[in-house]
Amino acid sequence: MALLYKQLSPLHGVWKMEESSDELLGMLEHKADYSSFLERVSAEKRRQERFASRVLLKELLGEEARVDYHSTGAPFLACVPLYISISHTKDYVAVILDKRPTGIDIEYRSDRILKIRSRFMNPEEEAGIDKEHETEHLLLHWCAKETLFKMIGQEEVDFLHHLHVRPFPYAEEGSFTVYETRTEEGAVYRLDYLVTPDFVLTRS
Repeated sequence: MALLYKQLSPLHGVWKMEESSDELLGMLEHKADYSSFLERVSAEKRRQERFASRVLLKELLGEEARVDYHSTGAPFLACVPLYISISHTKDYVAVILDKRPTGIDIEYRSDRILKIRSRFMNPEEEAGIDKEHETEHLLLHWCAKETLFKMIGQEEVDFLHHLHVRPFPYAEEGSFTVYETRTEEGAVYRLDYLVTPDFVLTRS
């Protein structure tokens, strides 16, 4: 078992993928649900991510639950009255469940974020970046926008112009405000975040 942590409010957790896809599938009972996926997908990494997310979901709920997907690619639970969000990155998968639309994103720590910052960071956000923790602060902005994107459930979203993070001082744990200008409502949310030696995570 490689459950890193589990929290109840909201219900979410992180799994470190140390097992093979076959080992993860062995932890699940309803193997027939994955036969078509196994026929379509041969890549070990994708199989590992899929089964690790299902094992983590089982750990959170206390029972297996089937995950289906909307045409947009967003996951949903047909038989459980909860919203779900799933995220995976190198060696880790995260899942969150809630009674309201929810989102989670996890990213492993990498300097690659420095090369793509112009795709998602606006001038106000750039001005608030802590230079001593530049990579981690940028990763939190990216995770926040991924989380917000999942929560609003809209197509044709521009991360640079439609999704916004209000300036916040860098810390290893805390919360900050995000908002969107993709819809007329302009929803505003408070996200919690966590920075570890291996990954950063944001969630609703």
